Amino acid sequence: MNLPLAYFRWWQMLLLGLGLTIFPWAGWADVPQELHTAEEIRRLSPTEADRRYPVRIRGIITFFDDRIPAHSFRFIQDDTAGIYYYVDGSPNNPTCKVGQMVEIQGVTGAGSFAPVITAQSTRILGEGKLPEPKSVPLEDLVSGREDSQFVEVRGIVRAVWGGETNGYYFITLATGQGHLTVMAEQLGGLKASQLVDCELRVSGVCMSRFNSQRQLFDIGLVAPRPEDLVIERPAPVDPWAVPQQPLKSLLQFTWGGTYGHRVRVRGKVTLHYGTKLYIQDETEGLCIDTKEAGDLHLGDEIEALGFPAKGEYTPVLQNGICRRIKGGPEDPAEKITPDEALSGNHDCRLVQIEATLLDQVQHSKEPFLVLVANGFVFHAQLTTWGQNVVLGNLQNGSKVLVNGVCVIDRMGEEWHSGPDWRADSFKLYLRNPKDVTVLKAPPWWNLTKLLWAIGLLWIVIMAVFFWVIQLRRRVNQQTKIIAEKLRAEAALKERYVELFENANDMVFTHDHQGRITSLNKAGERLLQRSRNELLGQELASLMAEEERPAAREWVQKTVAGEETPASDWDFLNAAGQRLKLEVSTRLVEQGGQFIEVEGVARDITDRKRMEKEILEISSREQQRLGHDLHDGVCQQLAAIAYRAHILARQLESQQAKDSAEAAAISDLINESLVQTRSVARGLFPVRLEEDGLVAAVEELAVNAAKIYNIAIHFAAGNTLPSVPNTVAMHLHFIAQEAILNAAKHSQGTTVRVKLEREGDDLVLGVQDNGVGIPPATPRRSGMGIGVMRYRAKAIGAALEIQTQPGTGTRITCRLRLHVNGEGNQK
Repeated sequence: MNLPLAYFRWWQMLLLGLGLTIFPWAGWADVPQELHTAEEIRRLSPTEADRRYPVRIRGIITFFDDRIPAHSFRFIQDDTAGIYYYVDGSPNNPTCKVGQMVEIQGVTGAGSFAPVITAQSTRILGEGKLPEPKSVPLEDLVSGREDSQFVEVRGIVRAVWGGETNGYYFITLATGQGHLTVMAEQLGGLKASQLVDCELRVSGVCMSRFNSQRQLFDIGLVAPRPEDLVIERPAPVDPWAVPQQPLKSLLQFTWGGTYGHRVRVRGKVTLHYGTKLYIQDETEGLCIDTKEAGDLHLGDEIEALGFPAKGEYTPVLQNGICRRIKGGPEDPAEKITPDEALSGNHDCRLVQIEATLLDQVQHSKEPFLVLVANGFVFHAQLTTWGQNVVLGNLQNGSKVLVNGVCVIDRMGEEWHSGPDWRADSFKLYLRNPKDVTVLKAPPWWNLTKLLWAIGLLWIVIMAVFFWVIQLRRRVNQQTKIIAEKLRAEAALKERYVELFENANDMVFTHDHQGRITSLNKAGERLLQRSRNELLGQELASLMAEEERPAAREWVQKTVAGEETPASDWDFLNAAGQRLKLEVSTRLVEQGGQFIEVEGVARDITDRKRMEKEILEISSREQQRLGHDLHDGVCQQLAAIAYRAHILARQLESQQAKDSAEAAAISDLINESLVQTRSVARGLFPVRLEEDGLVAAVEELAVNAAKIYNIAIHFAAGNTLPSVPNTVAMHLHFIAQEAILNAAKHSQGTTVRVKLEREGDDLVLGVQDNGVGIPPATPRRSGMGIGVMRYRAKAIGAALEIQTQPGTGTRITCRLRLHVNGEGNQK
């Protein structure tokens, strides 16, 4: 009783080892553990998250907007954390609403900043409750740690824009640590103007912005509901009712004062430069950053509302709005020196400086002058944008008087509030070309021009002297170079002739008609003809007769400039013996004109013979192994199965407890028998040996149709010639690989297999109506296509693959028949 079981286990181990040898690609992949919380996913590294671990998570939708696919927002939060998720486009992912409890099943992804979920199915479980927002400082948000989390932020509203036409309102919120942007679909019945300058508490999902290197560069909040915007301290009903402050009092200490809210100031316009508006009063100047200045003129007296902030030296007013009080003349510019400008007391004020013009840049959007006064160099920039305005016909060295708004350009590292402190640099903003007045033109003849004249004269004298010396040296050098080139060319020619004549491979050239124009000694040796006999002969005439038409076509393609790969051709020597030569060619051009074709032919007769012998040995061993399995192992397994079946029936009749186990053993042996027979048929098709190629291919098509549940139609011609067993076996395996590829990978519904004769060719064709092979695949084909090409080459056949994405693939193997008078292949 124990002997058959041990015998069965021995054969089972043998078959397992054989299967691993024949199918080395078979294996088992580790299945990753399913993840259930957002925190588990967020803890993954980008590399781990990109492995697409399975996910099943339940949580609350904290924000959802997929109206624009390229800019969709989908966030879910469970008890551990919040996370962003994508959808794979399947109908299993319905549109969700904020506050719904959902279950998402999908896989992990690396995301563009933090790990994400790719949802493959979303199931809505019902209404839930949004999590309590976590109050976090701005520094935690900008660190990126709170990405995708439901948080709460407090701040003062600086600006509101966007609205119904844009889909979202954008709210600039200033906190004690900086600014961030809040996105909200609705303002809860409030107007945008009512929010500016109010103290606002916002609950929403932290949304990160990042670059292509996964680096954070900005953060924001998306508020899912109108009630997530809570005004803790409303803005003044009339914003212009706030007390007016002198410009000099901005950012000064005030007992009991509030920081961060809008202030109202008044002054005269000195410059309007893009989004920057400069004003000044009796003592101070101010820069206002505003997009709503309106149509203002120099000298207009205005009021402005805005948020004071630190500038380069003096304060600036951000998010400003302005209104014109009355027009008036411009204030006169105060004449100062560069030292007074660097003191900072005239920052953002209209000043006047007398200086000397060093240089100028006029052909740009913002022309500027380089000036010097009292030994200090500074710039004066014209602020008229895009109007192609020039500063006039100014000459370097002129004494000029410039009017403009003085701006501290760089503070310097060592700063203190003493009267001796000076900034590193400043610049002037000019309003128009009239702000530059020429006081004194430079003299025509000056020391600089005199020095230039002396220098040019000296350069001319020295140039003539060195030219004479260099000319003599050049003549000598050129003489030596020409002599060296002649010697090198002679040596190269001699070396080329030596390499050409003594090369192991046949090197030749031919003209447009394929006539040989030159040949080396190796060609004479291989073809056993003298060079004089071969020169002028057509290359194709030296080949076997049946290959000459194809060879002439190949030569014409080469002459036409088409890319032709190295090809194998049968040449005939003087004794009529066949030589298998691998020929590669290239066009030889000179002066852009085609001259001739250069070719190299390598004798691969012995290599081809060895490859053929190796293939025949491999086929014989494969055939022997298939026969041994079919006639030996399969018969023994059949006998064991029969004995096990009888044993099971006997035990069942005796009502023994082990009868079911014996029956199971019989079933396992039968399954092993089926698998072993399948392996045997794969190693060598018995039907091929018994009934020939047509029957074997037809059986292959029928079995594949049953296994893969696809329509496979087989057709064969009536006058097919017989072919040697080795050739038939290679054709069978080519058909097997092509049919299985079409059935498994084409995603088509029909495969057509033909075996027919076309003239002197035996043609095997396999065509499907599937998706076709991707464009990158033919050049980097898989193992199956490579094996088919090799088998076709081994029997002298041509394999052609025609594919078009969406219309299917056709594989054609064309075997040239060398037939005798009876129609059988030689």
